[in-house]
Amino acid sequence: MSSKKGNPQFNEISKKLDTIIRLNALGLIRDAKTQKQQIALLSDAGFGPKSIVGILGATENTVNVSLHHIRKERGQREGVEPGEIAANETQKEVEKVDKETTTTTTG
Repeated sequence: MSSKKGNPQFNEISKKLDTIIRLNALGLIRDAKTQKQQIALLSDAGFGPKSIVGILGATENTVNVSLHHIRKERGQREGVEPGEIAANETQKEVEKVDKETTTTTTG
């Protein structure tokens, strides 16, 4: 029985999926004005620090420091649960992409 990692077909599919994921992630962050906002959006979308490094090309230290500051800022805002602000920002991005897609396909 061969392992998945040794299977060339599995490796090719895995690389293609990684590319699709990266392209989707770049679409999610394209309108973010700062690298910190990009990091927050990617983190909220479920990407870990190492994946964020690979997507943005930032250093691991930059990503980790930004994530620390983001968590700290969110925790200090009264009446707002950590992640709630970025979740709203992420939802706005999804709605914007949906609207653009609808406009493109119907217009």
